[in-house]
Amino acid sequence: MKKFILAPLLCFFIYPLFAQIGEDYNKFTENAAGYSNLYRGTAPLAYKFTHTGTYFAFLPEFQSGTVRYNNKTYTNIMLNLNSHMDELYLFISYSGRYLVLNKDFVDSFTMGTKEFHNIVSQNRENISGLSPGYYEALYTNSSVKLYKKIKKTYAERINQSASSATNSKLERMFLASYTYHLVKGEKAYTVKRVGDIIRVYPAKRKEIRNLIREKDLDARSNRDNTFSEIIKFVESTSPNTKK
Repeated sequence: MKKFILAPLLCFFIYPLFAQIGEDYNKFTENAAGYSNLYRGTAPLAYKFTHTGTYFAFLPEFQSGTVRYNNKTYTNIMLNLNSHMDELYLFISYSGRYLVLNKDFVDSFTMGTKEFHNIVSQNRENISGLSPGYYEALYTNSSVKLYKKIKKTYAERINQSASSATNSKLERMFLASYTYHLVKGEKAYTVKRVGDIIRVYPAKRKEIRNLIREKDLDARSNRDNTFSEIIKFVESTSPNTKK
């Protein structure tokens, strides 16, 4: 018998690391040169317990990317997305430091080939039906966006036997969940299946069904590709659509 216990706050297992102060911090900002504004973030929380899975969106390894931060674009920086806390981490290679970028100043960023947008509720973008946070942009043009939300949830499981690594039956882990959102104008539609897209584009029902057969699309095994291909097709064949 295995039991799961969700514990989203993790208040007993996460301990803060403190931002650099004093002479060490002054030296750090001097070396940062034109990146000083970007490098003023706080240190991330440390997950000081053994766990399976990762709280990062994909892998624990940081990837080279870009970020649009406080109206300035920074390139060739090392980034990773904590999908448990919904925080963007920056690794500064010359100092070995990790920082959490202030979400209020992040507009968008890339990690490798993946693009993410920051949906905010104050002063900038406010989309009905879409909670604030970081979303992967699977498809975008001037009239529509297909977003994917990656969330990692902390859970605990009691196994039948003790782990050799922890000598305990208690297993701590991070479980991934994904939701998809189609944004048209200032309204977002949750997409769980192909039928949800057809409800937004009812005139394209037959063409969408034909596309699925022709390209052998399967939303059960690959929702990213299936939803993206359908939206791309519908938008490319819709009149007066600006790319």
